[in-house]
Amino acid sequence: MAQSLELNIKTTSDVPQAMDKAKTATTSFGKQVGDIQKKFSTAFKDVFLSFLGPMALVGIAMNQIGNLIEENMRKREEANKAAIDGTNELISAEDRYWARKMQREKQTRETKEQAKLSRQEVTLSFLESDPRGKAILERSMVDLLPISMLSSTFNPAGYLSRNKEIQDEVQKMLAADLAKNPELNLEAVSAKKKAEEDAAKARQKELDKAPTSFKGPEGFSNVVGVGANPVIEAMTAQLEEQRKQTALLERMANAGFTSADGWLTAPASTAAPSRAALLGGRR
Repeated sequence: MAQSLELNIKTTSDVPQAMDKAKTATTSFGKQVGDIQKKFSTAFKDVFLSFLGPMALVGIAMNQIGNLIEENMRKREEANKAAIDGTNELISAEDRYWARKMQREKQTRETKEQAKLSRQEVTLSFLESDPRGKAILERSMVDLLPISMLSSTFNPAGYLSRNKEIQDEVQKMLAADLAKNPELNLEAVSAKKKAEEDAAKARQKELDKAPTSFKGPEGFSNVVGVGANPVIEAMTAQLEEQRKQTALLERMANAGFTSADGWLTAPASTAAPSRAALLGGRR
């Protein structure tokens, strides 16, 4: 009995100490957990920043490199254009020649590529939409069957549009259609119109060169509405001619008289004798 009492007293007396120890341990554990969480959050932030920093620097560097490449390409294009156009007098004739030669070759390649793609597109459209093209497609399906079995996305019309023999066959059909519809031949219509315009210009040029029998009155302004009336001038000239003819007839009718300025005047040697001279027998 005494032993039990002692045990109870000891246990009772140790309870506050045990509670304090437990509380201290709990507080310490909570603090450790908080420290660990803080360290993890800080470590994650440090890891993120350590990763983001170099990536940002790489992005800035790549952006600068891209800008430099774009600027260099722009300068090269401007220099090449200046050589082709001859706008920079410091560029030598040899450099201009080579730049223009390369430009012509580039345009030739682009033109050929455009013609090639246009031929393929026209052939493809003809095979897919025109009944004659569909007949060509059906006729060729037997030969295309092994190829079509290899792929579910195989397009027979697209494959045939790149075939030179099929393209030539389609071109012959289109040429026959064009012959039946000349109004759709824009090149021929344009050439005919240009020929008519050139002929009209040539006729007008010949008319401009031809001499004219009409001569306007001299000494008057060429401005419309200023100067004498051409009709009045023509009538005046006609009257002047009639006056000259009348004077000539008068001169022929009165022999011995002369006309110095268009008016009849009697010379001194042929003056009429006076009355006294006639009475005296003198002439």
